[in-house]
Amino acid sequence: MTLSGGALDSPILADVFHSVLLQMGLNGEATGRLVDQMMAARRAAPAGECTLHLDAHAGELAITLSQAGGDWRASCPVPVR
Repeated sequence: MTLSGGALDSPILADVFHSVLLQMGLNGEATGRLVDQMMAARRAAPAGECTLHLDAHAGELAITLSQAGGDWRASCPVPVR
């Protein structure tokens, strides 16, 4: 998912990220922390386009937020269905 610089002030990035985590079976405090950490990284980076990349493989979700030439990365286990 890629957002232009103007869209970054809207809640859409956090809403979509949170919805994806819920659809993957993640919820609770850990989900809120991931969303908060990702949004803090987004706010700390210089303004401009950002890309959120989610990759689920072998029971793990890899999360990358790319903005202004820098990346914030996190990962978490996901329930296997």
